[in-house]
Amino acid sequence: MKKIWKFILTNSDTLIAILVSLMATIIGMFGGNQFLLLSGIAATLAILSISLIRDRINREALSEQISDLKRHLPDRPSALAFFRKPPDLAPFIKQATQIDLCGVTLTDTIHGQSAMLSKHLENGGKLCILLIDPVSQAIEMSAQRSVSAKDTGYYHRRLESALYDIAYLIKFTRDRKQSGARNANPENISVRLLSYAPSFGMISFDAKKKNGVIFVEVYPHKYGFQLSPTFELTPENDKDWYYYFVDQFDVMWKAASNWDPTPYLQKISL
Repeated sequence: MKKIWKFILTNSDTLIAILVSLMATIIGMFGGNQFLLLSGIAATLAILSISLIRDRINREALSEQISDLKRHLPDRPSALAFFRKPPDLAPFIKQATQIDLCGVTLTDTIHGQSAMLSKHLENGGKLCILLIDPVSQAIEMSAQRSVSAKDTGYYHRRLESALYDIAYLIKFTRDRKQSGARNANPENISVRLLSYAPSFGMISFDAKKKNGVIFVEVYPHKYGFQLSPTFELTPENDKDWYYYFVDQFDVMWKAASNWDPTPYLQKISL
């Protein structure tokens, strides 16, 4: 009903013109009064002319507003509008069928979302994890970038914690498969190790689909206690840059080595 009234109010002059025109036509044709017919036509033309003048004035005012807005817009968008706080990942994990993770150790992400990731795998979702190799130079590279260049132990401990969490995810999926869970598949979780420290972290949800989304975190150097710059990419809004990061993950994945979880699985199964 509101839409109908809005339509009537917005187009009142046009509707009046149509009504007057119809009345004048009917009277002129059946009443034989040509004067009323001509008067109706003149009135209709007058109403339509007023409507055209009003629309022209509105268009000119809108054009001026757009021009004024363009003059006050910066040459580029503010970084405050581009970089965002890290999102709540739970809703994205819940809806995704494919999740790709890339980072140095991913300790906080994997541990903090372990319950959601377990459910994701139990429901048949796929999970690809890309992090640094604990026996490569990536540990030293990460330490060199951090506050204490010699504190490689910090990254060893965080990486060990993440790998144990991943092993628990693998064990959970295997146990669910053995217990008869229809969709659980241990092969749906894949882990590869990088021989270098990536300059950014990323998590993507259904990256190869039209409704995919990617969150990218720019890693800091030396001073990293504040929130890192994070931005969001989607195929609809970001097009080439979205697919650039999709390709980046694929390139790193192909260059990385497979991780053997057996030693970790043996320890947690004791």
